[in-house]
Amino acid sequence: MIIYYGGCVVLFGLIFGSFLNCTAMRLVRGEDFVRGRSHCPHCGHELTAIELIPVISFVIQGGRCRHCKEKISYRYILAEITFALLSLGLYLNLVLTPGMGGIWGLGIEQLLIFLRDWILTGCLFLVTLTDLENCEIYDGVLIFGFVNFLIFEIVLMIMQRSSLSGLLFSLLAGLAVGAVMLLISLLMDKLLKKESLGGGDIKLFALLGTYLGFYGAYELVIISCVLGLIFVAIRKLTRPDAPKEFPFGPAIALGGYILLITEKYITAWYQSFLI
Repeated sequence: MIIYYGGCVVLFGLIFGSFLNCTAMRLVRGEDFVRGRSHCPHCGHELTAIELIPVISFVIQGGRCRHCKEKISYRYILAEITFALLSLGLYLNLVLTPGMGGIWGLGIEQLLIFLRDWILTGCLFLVTLTDLENCEIYDGVLIFGFVNFLIFEIVLMIMQRSSLSGLLFSLLAGLAVGAVMLLISLLMDKLLKKESLGGGDIKLFALLGTYLGFYGAYELVIISCVLGLIFVAIRKLTRPDAPKEFPFGPAIALGGYILLITEKYITAWYQSFLI
């Protein structure tokens, strides 16, 4: 059953990944991502249902538009597969955690946490796509992620699986990491005589701090900085003529996703050295 439900997660991941990629492109272009119809970026032809099947449509059409025969960017299929794998990672982390007892042992609390984190992962994926495209993180995406957290926390509180003090603790963690990163940013701006950290990055840190708590927020700052350095090094090797400005959002987003899965293990590991 784990394989069956894992396949369902992958399927929904492909569909949602396609939607997120389309949404990111429309946000960047200033188009309506709610009511607008999907269309070919070359000829403008509105795509039919058969042309919108994730991965399959791309393969059947040979990576080209059925009407104008122009090549379709590999971004579409890569975005769909990537988010499907991210979704599968969240699912496997949940069902393979000791004590869960497989898919049949999952309680409603674990299911709600999975859905909460899956939606957050979608927000992080969307942030990554837009930041890579035009170095901008949209406030609407971050607000949606924050509202998502509040809704699920309130539901868990009603079910007596969470508490008001826990909610306030999470909100305080988000506020604290956001404030710290803002102060660091202002200090670095003065030292470097230029903007060091964008406002969207600071808000993203605050959002993830709300989900991860104080320990996770501390770990997020470290992991995202390491990932950022790795991304910069890779870009210098692959694109030596690229602009010096580098979007930091993808590093923060990837760090947040990693901690959604590993934070409890990382925290337990370094706390063992303090005891």
